[in-house]
Amino acid sequence: MSIIGIVAHDAGGSEVLSHWVSQNIDQANFKYLLDGPAINIFKKNLKREFFLNQKNIEPFIEECDSFICATSWKSDLEKKIIKEAAKKKKRVASVLDHWINYRERFLLNGDIYLPNEIWVCDKYALDIASRSFPDMKLKLIKNPYLESLKKRIKSVKRKSNKIKNRRVLYVCEPIAEHSQIQYGDQNFLGYDENSAIRYFFENINLLNIDFDKILIRPHPSESVDKYKWVKGEFRNFDISIEAESELLEEIVNSEIVVGCESMAMVVALEVNKRVFTSIPPNGRECVLPHKSIK
Repeated sequence: MSIIGIVAHDAGGSEVLSHWVSQNIDQANFKYLLDGPAINIFKKNLKREFFLNQKNIEPFIEECDSFICATSWKSDLEKKIIKEAAKKKKRVASVLDHWINYRERFLLNGDIYLPNEIWVCDKYALDIASRSFPDMKLKLIKNPYLESLKKRIKSVKRKSNKIKNRRVLYVCEPIAEHSQIQYGDQNFLGYDENSAIRYFFENINLLNIDFDKILIRPHPSESVDKYKWVKGEFRNFDISIEAESELLEEIVNSEIVVGCESMAMVVALEVNKRVFTSIPPNGRECVLPHKSIK
């Protein structure tokens, strides 16, 4: 049986790819090259320990017959695999987990390194990818992460009936860091995570709902301490900052979900929650293609 190398760093792609592996674990032999948030995500979803094999990727390239990679904006790990695998004439498939910055996900030191094929998880991504890569082989798959969540929604909802607090869930992203890496300007989009949070609190009355508590959830690549300033600046609200609890449970237990362009907002749509973007008026419009996001 051939050996497929699984490569991932960022959280979004790791969720999609780890769930895909769990659904196909009996169909192939897998080896893993993981770093960053991917290590804990694969550990959680596949119930086993994972470690970055080594910084020298050449042995990993030699061991595997083909590769399936996530895509990252914060790491070059997957891009290096694409580049080196091409030298060995080994096939690579890359999974796109979002709807923005497609070409940038394959940019390494100023050069574009493309895989043999790209997997996308919905019709929106397929349309964007076909325009971004007109000559690329594209494969449309069901999003294994969302499919897994759908199977768990009923059981999570049963547990959530015990939750009486009416909560607002705010999901965060490292926007300034992303903009700095990609554009050399933390405010390139016209806003960052902090200005979006302030805009949310200053206009929360526009949601026109009664709520008891606001839960701030950092992105998996962020620390809880990053958002402690929110509790100090907006003392009139009951605010908690939580990163350890399961995302799906937090979504189910909340009245509405607010963020900028987070994948968690798309998950919330699957749970039939009301979802709002908190991008300030002077910021780039939300690029999530889902019309249900207000």
